[in-house]
Amino acid sequence: MNTIITTNPLVARHIAVISHKTSSPLMGASKALLIEEAKRQMRNGVCHFIYMKKNGECREAFGTLVKGVLNATLKGTGESPESWGCCYYHDTLKGGARSFRWENLVAVLS
Repeated sequence: MNTIITTNPLVARHIAVISHKTSSPLMGASKALLIEEAKRQMRNGVCHFIYMKKNGECREAFGTLVKGVLNATLKGTGESPESWGCCYYHDTLKGGARSFRWENLVAVLS
């Protein structure tokens, strides 16, 4: 069965986009759940996760979405990275803004 039911429109969008890009509804659902877990942890503090960079290299990151930290790094271009299929976060080790493509999230470690 290829139907996945959710009441959250953003999770549904994550599932649809990732499923399309990976040609796998199962991959879409599992990565969407990983993304939501990472965001939940980042909203409450720092999340430790791994994602694949554009060049194929795996990157281990520690990120946050805490508003006080984000306000210092947001540029305010008016368009959310979510509209391009990316997740934005503040890298606590590098001290700056970063993003990764939804389908490239590999693991949430904390």
